[in-house]
Parts: sequence; structure tokens; C-alpha cells
Amino acid sequence: MSTHRPPPHPSPAATTQLQSPVARTASTLISAGGSVIVDAGLPVSDLVGLAEAATKWGASITVRRASVRGTADLERIARAGRGRVTFDLSA
Repeated sequence: MSTHRPPPHPSPAATTQLQSPVARTASTLISAGGSVIVDAGLPVSDLVGLAEAATKWGASITVRRASVRGTADLERIARAGRGRVTFDLSA
């Protein structure tokens, strides 16, 4: 028997530069198979990166307080997530 193991998948954070510690933790959880809820107050680039990671790993993210973001930002995040992002627009 061979003891050769394939290399581990790189975490999404390795391919996307995430700014906040919360986003880096969320990225790690996504790459481990988890789905996460994040706050819309994260930098838009982090939200886009997490949406891309959710698509890549087959996870989902929920963006809480999404109404604090403009429509253009939300559309950008939605496009990156390709159906893997839920937006909480409740007050």
C-alpha cells in the first residue's frame, strides 16, 4: 500500500487576500465544509472573497444586516456567490 497522500486543498484565504480576522476565520470554516453567517459591515472585498469561497467549496454564506450595503455592492457579492449567498434584509 502506498502512503502517498494528495496535497491538501488550499484554503480560499490563500487565493483571496482577506482583510479582516473574522473573514479569514470564516474562510477557514468554509474550506472545512461549514456554512457561515457574516455581518455586512465587513469590507466588500472580504464579502466577495467569502462568496467566491462558498462557490468553490459548495458552502453557503448568509450576509446579516445586508440593508446597510448599497445595491451595487450586494449585486457584486451575489454574482461572486452564484446562488450560494443569502442576504438578510430584515430591519
